Amino acid sequence: MPFNPINQLSFRVDSLATLRAMYQALKNEPVEILGTITHGNALSVYFRDPEKNRVELLIDTPWYVPQPYRVPYDIMLPDAEVWAAVEKQVRAVPGFKIREAWAAEIERKIAEATQKRQSALSA
Repeated sequence: MPFNPINQLSFRVDSLATLRAMYQALKNEPVEILGTITHGNALSVYFRDPEKNRVELLIDTPWYVPQPYRVPYDIMLPDAEVWAAVEKQVRAVPGFKIREAWAAEIERKIAEATQKRQSALSA
């Protein structure tokens, strides 16, 4: 395959139902479906478009998982089963957090670093 400077194009969709519908629709298009992957923080469908660009369709999950994390999932399961299966997997990953807890921790670290920097500048 010739060099392509674009690694991938990613598009966020509004729901698992939309992601599943798009996955099913892609089966009737001239694309190469690469698979369904969860990164813990997202559920994704990957494919190559007719020009061979890698494209990701995704929805966010309510979880934080240290990266890299790349595990296939079955998008054709009912919604509750998809969410339960992925949640079971990601809760076993060291560093797993609920997204809100992770975001609060990052905000706290930024505030502490900002305060240290400001203290150092005024000293």
